[in-house]
Amino acid sequence: MKGRNLFVIGLLVLAAGVGLVIAHQSIHAEGVVVTGGILFICAGILSMAVFLGEKRSPDRRQGAVVSLFSWISSVAAVILGLSMLIFKATFSSLVPFMFGVFVGFASLYQFFLLGYGSRPARLPGWLYIVPTALAACAVYLFMQSAGEGSDPVIMLATGIALGVFGLTSVVEGMIVGRQNHVAKVAARKAVESASADNAGADDADATKTAVPKPMAPDEPSNEDE
Repeated sequence: MKGRNLFVIGLLVLAAGVGLVIAHQSIHAEGVVVTGGILFICAGILSMAVFLGEKRSPDRRQGAVVSLFSWISSVAAVILGLSMLIFKATFSSLVPFMFGVFVGFASLYQFFLLGYGSRPARLPGWLYIVPTALAACAVYLFMQSAGEGSDPVIMLATGIALGVFGLTSVVEGMIVGRQNHVAKVAARKAVESASADNAGADDADATKTAVPKPMAPDEPSNEDE
């Protein structure tokens, strides 16, 4: 995965989380359904565009797993967004559950990214704290019910979870981008070094060929004759 793509997605999710935290007192379940449906659709389409635009991994097995996971998540996000807009009244009572699913999916995505999806780059092991905390937040949201009294708490918890996910994705994008850059520079230097060694070997062979064979000590010269 490209660090730049992960960085951009992280910024978008971070902005959504900060906005939800700031306005958690004035946001209600019905407004969340409409806004969430639009965001899910946009996120799914953006994820598809990002995946289609990036280069495939040379490892066929890894490329197939990443491809399948990306397409499933993107299509699921678009379908969920459309369902939220069409069945707005039904989804209003399911806001805590939907937020729990969304945060749970974010947790699974982080586990996948840390364990497999960021290869060949390696992310620090301490980042596993983030998906674990997101999973705990998802369980908390599953236990809530929508209502005037609980809506601000649900919005605040979800906003914090999105902010943490977005900030972590930004950091991971920077780490992945840096490691990929270092790997590319090292590969380029290795190719240049190999080319220089081959050129030096060719020059040495040419020099050996140009040196005349020395005369044997007991071989008479033309002047002695």
